[in-house]
Amino acid sequence: MRIKHIALFAAAALVALPTLAAAPPASDSAVEIRAAQPKKSYVDPLMTKRMQGVYRLDDGRVLRVSENHRRLYADVGAGPVEIVHVGRDRFEAVGSDLSLDFEGGPHPYAVVLKSGPERRVASSLR
Repeated sequence: MRIKHIALFAAAALVALPTLAAAPPASDSAVEIRAAQPKKSYVDPLMTKRMQGVYRLDDGRVLRVSENHRRLYADVGAGPVEIVHVGRDRFEAVGSDLSLDFEGGPHPYAVVLKSGPERRVASSLR
């Protein structure tokens, strides 16, 4: 029985050997790199409720954080922009360099906005 298995394995190896030995032709074409497509994720409903509200910023503007279809949106005056959760109580705007860092544990009382190269814009209390 053992000899049959060895003979079958050797025969399969001989059949597969020419295909393994044939190397693909070398080409001068560029390698195409594709970015990973992240899955859409939704924020925990409890977190969504905690972050919503109106925050008055130090520079006189008002930040409104609202929810629509289990997605959070931030509006600083230029219209609502979707924000996604990136870790702990931090969020980043989709398609923008705006980021929000909520402070104060389970019920945030302050938010720090960061935007552009200067990164720190304002902080606020509810």
